[in-house]
Amino acid sequence: MTISSLLKELKLLCRDLHGLAVLFVMPIAFMLIMSLALSRDQDPHTDSRIALVGIANDSINTALAAALEKEQIHVTLMPSEKLTDAQNGLHDKRFQLVLHNPNPTSGKIADDKALQIYVPPDTEPSWLAAVKGVLQQHYTETRLDAYFDNNDGIKIDNKKLPRSIRKDIQKKVDEKNDEQFAAVRSFLDKKMLEEHYLSAGNGTVEKPNAVQHSVPAWLIFGMFFIMIPLSNVMALERQTNTITRLRLARASASGLIAAKLVPYFLINQLQFVGMLLLGRYLLPEIGVPALILNGSLVPYALLSAAVSAAALGYALLISVCAKSTEHAVVLGGGGIILMAAIGGIMVPAHVMPETMQQLTWISPMAWGLKAFQELLLNRSGLDGIGRYLLLLSAFSFATLTAAVLVYRRQLQTQVRF
Repeated sequence: MTISSLLKELKLLCRDLHGLAVLFVMPIAFMLIMSLALSRDQDPHTDSRIALVGIANDSINTALAAALEKEQIHVTLMPSEKLTDAQNGLHDKRFQLVLHNPNPTSGKIADDKALQIYVPPDTEPSWLAAVKGVLQQHYTETRLDAYFDNNDGIKIDNKKLPRSIRKDIQKKVDEKNDEQFAAVRSFLDKKMLEEHYLSAGNGTVEKPNAVQHSVPAWLIFGMFFIMIPLSNVMALERQTNTITRLRLARASASGLIAAKLVPYFLINQLQFVGMLLLGRYLLPEIGVPALILNGSLVPYALLSAAVSAAALGYALLISVCAKSTEHAVVLGGGGIILMAAIGGIMVPAHVMPETMQQLTWISPMAWGLKAFQELLLNRSGLDGIGRYLLLLSAFSFATLTAAVLVYRRQLQTQVRF
């Protein structure tokens, strides 16, 4: 009896080749993607692009730029009057950071002001911390070298001077040294770098927080799981022979698909609004910063519709292609997890190697997340998210068209799975 039961289970397993394949393929694919996503082993600041803005032909800025180039940071020197142009370069991706040095080499070191750092709001925190460390180290060294070069002090070389005169000179030397050391201590005790986050219009915004990534990321992830209830309905339609009755009634495939889209689209919108409300009102109650939406709500509404359309297109395509509910969950759920891993949902794209960051562009979830970041962090409007809306709409159109074609064929030829 035991052997017969064992043989029966083995036969059932052999019939479900898709399920068996997923058991092996999904973990391998997920392992490879996550390993690549977390394999960034070079220094975060390597190949960074910064603009160093300050007094033209200033020796400190020139020396600082040379020191940073040795750290594989690409520096563009710009005069102070070009500060606005340099800041605009943050948004057209010419620069990742703008460093403004308002201090002249000839000025007193004790009077030095903090260097101003300007970055986009979506700047990755660990990268910024690494670059700031390098900037502070080399600016300190360069500034102190210039200070001591210009303040050599007094040297006593003539031993034949009367002792009283030498003592008087030594006293002045000591006073000069004390003055220099006091100036250096004052310089080192000051805050050397001040950072500012600039929106798309070069307005200063608050420092970004983790909530502005996590809430949109998992909201998009959740919206794509509309595939599960939709696939259940489609599978039930086949199991109850509803598809045969629809075929006999000569129902339009596109009309039936459109009728299915509306209720699930509304569910997606409820998900969207619900998650945003939780981010706004619940998170502060547990000690986490609130999610604040910036600007008009129209771009958010259009983004919600575009993400929902992409999610529904994917869900319908999986649902009409799957032969059972289990098949749909395994195939569709696996695809969603892979899209999330590639698209920066599970691991933020900015911690990935450059190759993996380029790969995120194949994931619809990445398009939605990047659009959210444009709205929340850069405070962009419709013009800032237009390309992402187009990508999501194109994906939705392609998947919905494929789903309609498959479903039409099923209505014409299939009686029952």
